[in-house]
Amino acid sequence: MARLPLLTLVVVVAALTLSLGVRPEAAKTDIRTDRDPEFSFAGPKTWNWHPDGAGDVRQAVSADTDPKAIAARVDPIILPGVERELQALSFTKTTDHPEFYVHYYVLATVNQMSQYMGQFVAPVPAWGLPPFAPVTTALEIYATGTLILDFTSPAKQAIVWRGSAQRKIDLEKPDRERRQVLERAIRDLIKEFGRKPKK
Repeated sequence: MARLPLLTLVVVVAALTLSLGVRPEAAKTDIRTDRDPEFSFAGPKTWNWHPDGAGDVRQAVSADTDPKAIAARVDPIILPGVERELQALSFTKTTDHPEFYVHYYVLATVNQMSQYMGQFVAPVPAWGLPPFAPVTTALEIYATGTLILDFTSPAKQAIVWRGSAQRKIDLEKPDRERRQVLERAIRDLIKEFGRKPKK
């Protein structure tokens, strides 16, 4: 069963997630979800990891970053986390014709926030400020991480639910705190998956 091409995936992520142009002290996780309105989520609650693999890590931080090394760090958090949260929603993991296949993506990339002189001044200020060339006065480059969970219907052979959690990565935080952020993102995404759609 074919998964989403990387180029399409990046476009979808851009559409699903907001730019996190915020300072570290105001950092938060941005949760976005999308579901197939024509698919009925009622019925048996069974699932399994996707036959092509449980997850993929894609990174564009630097040429020296190894996606396999990242996968080795996030797999032990994501796999049991998803299984635990789905079990809490009374979903049963099975290899016998599951209702859903689950697959995750972890995207690590670089984002930036900049400000320039006059950015917040009206085009024609009331006090007649003379025109001046906009000059960048602040520039911040930071790493961002996005966790995507895809729920695929084997019957439809299509993704019927997708959730994404994006957050600015604070590299100065200890591993324990970053793990807690990832676990909270998994919990929030699965909670959204279990939420009944609005009529």
